[in-house]
Amino acid sequence: MSIIIDLQSTGEWFKRNQADMAIVIGFILVALIAFGAGRLATPEIVRNPIIIEEPAASSTNDILSNVSQSLNAAAGQGMQNIAQNAKGMFVASKSGTKYYWPWCSWAERIKPENQRWFNSEKEAQTAGYSPSVCIPQQAPAGYAKQ
Repeated sequence: MSIIIDLQSTGEWFKRNQADMAIVIGFILVALIAFGAGRLATPEIVRNPIIIEEPAASSTNDILSNVSQSLNAAAGQGMQNIAQNAKGMFVASKSGTKYYWPWCSWAERIKPENQRWFNSEKEAQTAGYSPSVCIPQQAPAGYAKQ
């Protein structure tokens, strides 16, 4: 078996399939012409340029200082707000053995009449409750065990 191309058999194949090749090449040319005509017929999209203006220096500093003041106030009062706005920092069921953060999905399942509130983890543990799985995972920023 040789890999040499037989030019005579190749020429015969082209002659036998000449009509089919003409149809395929014609179809490809018609498709390309139609695509080009479609591209030419579409209206051009006018895009307005984006203009970036420099903000006034004083307004940027004012905004940043207001944001930092708000964040500092929120961080400083975060633990106080939790204790003041809720009935306590932790909630447990009267018939259960675990205590939870008030926003924990397990705590939301406790009926209001069965809730028992605690102001600290130590208080909940003294009452015989143990921490739930959501206690270490969902602690608020700045929380430290007492």
